Amino acid sequence: MNAHSVFCQLFNFLEEMEEKMIKKISTVALATLICLPTLASAGAGSSTDRVADLEKQMADMNKAFNAQMQAMKDEIAALKTKNAEMGKEVASTSDAVKKSFDSAEWTKKVTVGGQLTFRGYDIQNVWDFDDNADGDNRSLFRTKGSLWADFKPTDDVTARIQLTNQSWGEGVTYTASNPTNDTALDNNSNKAFLDNAYVNVKNILGLPVEGTFGRQNLIYGSGFVVLDGQSQFASTSIYFDGVKLRWHITDQLMLDGLYMKDQENNVANSVNGNAGDDQTLSGFYLTNKKCAITGMQQEIYALNRHDEAIKKDIWMYGLRLSDKLANGIDYSLEAALQTGDANATQDQDAWGTKLEAGYTFKDLGWKPRFYAQYAFMSGDDSSSAGDNEQWDVYYGGWPQWGDLLAWKYLNIGGGNSLNNVYGSYDAQSNVVGEAVYSNLQIAGLGASVKPIDAVTLGISYSKLTFDETAAGIDDDFGDYYQASAKYQYNKYLSFSLYGALLAPGDAFNNTPKDDATEAYWEAEFKF
Repeated sequence: MNAHSVFCQLFNFLEEMEEKMIKKISTVALATLICLPTLASAGAGSSTDRVADLEKQMADMNKAFNAQMQAMKDEIAALKTKNAEMGKEVASTSDAVKKSFDSAEWTKKVTVGGQLTFRGYDIQNVWDFDDNADGDNRSLFRTKGSLWADFKPTDDVTARIQLTNQSWGEGVTYTASNPTNDTALDNNSNKAFLDNAYVNVKNILGLPVEGTFGRQNLIYGSGFVVLDGQSQFASTSIYFDGVKLRWHITDQLMLDGLYMKDQENNVANSVNGNAGDDQTLSGFYLTNKKCAITGMQQEIYALNRHDEAIKKDIWMYGLRLSDKLANGIDYSLEAALQTGDANATQDQDAWGTKLEAGYTFKDLGWKPRFYAQYAFMSGDDSSSAGDNEQWDVYYGGWPQWGDLLAWKYLNIGGGNSLNNVYGSYDAQSNVVGEAVYSNLQIAGLGASVKPIDAVTLGISYSKLTFDETAAGIDDDFGDYYQASAKYQYNKYLSFSLYGALLAPGDAFNNTPKDDATEAYWEAEFKF
């Protein structure tokens, strides 16, 4: 029953009660008027008889009147009871209406979204360069879906839950002999898992400080050193578990303090001689979004990566400068040094850099952009036994230079052809499946155009060389070609095509030298 019908019933009830009261009073008055002529006619008899008759008639009238009044009192009591019950019903309905309004307000505090990616793959020779070995060839569908919800009860508090699932083809099964691919584990085929689960709180203690607590993504700069916390799972997820505190020093300047657990591994700290086997990321990241003098974005960081199992304890200090100018020039310049302990017996002494600069012809119809890029990640000098000069990838092991190169650097031990060039490529990694970029130089050129607003086409070429090689091994890694096309159908849906070829160089002269290739098409829906 809604509020309108209740109020209508109450109004009808009051009208009914008024009508009944009028009828009762009218009945008493009418009875009195009827009796008056009788009283008048009684005067015709003897005085004694007349008095007796009058007394009897008065007694009868009094009795009838009292009975009528009692009936009216009973009627009024019943009406009061009904009125009280209807009042309760009106109050209950009012509460229900209020609650419905509260529910409507609650839904305004919730935001939901998601992503569906369907990709058809064909990849050949991703771990070796041998057409006669098909163990690293794939022809399959890859499906990934995510659903997330944000709840913002106040302006300063937001909570997020995100569930993700990925499947590498229908009916894919794994065996107990390969537990890293067990479907019971997160990030594996046909398993929905908790991808993000965190609370973000602003103005902690009334200060310009916000905290993010829980399972969260971290992306800094171009992702050279921090982007993917789960690179061993082929970009199914990128989360870390931990705490990030951000101090908003000014509107443009902010300082992040981090403590993230990359891998918990064994829960008990008694393993590894009571040293534990956790892997953590901690440190500070300072960002100036716009320099008052140059207008560029400036980033300075000091980050620690600690792996208890192999006693790795590396500190990295880096700087990044970037901008996108109104005249069409854009650039990103980043460099970092690594010190500390590479392992139990070696000191870390490595460095790396990632540079890119481009120019967009904004006034031309297709808005062509041409760019040059260079990246360097140092390799280990075998002559310095006490030091390790090999770059530690930290959390930049995602396909930032395309899938093929990431697969070539996958930490899978002897199955990777890089072992034939320098066997230490994965020596400092304790995460099977991690892309451990190191000992590598990338020099490339590329271009992109937009023939129409909804379509983007791109091509690039990169020359790959090794920084350090063993005696008798050339430093020519190979030639890397990439091409892509993307059609943005609408704000939610896009279609993509991608192809890549990696032709092995002279460094692999003593091994098979067949090309590695990748091709895929993709449909992606985001909401």
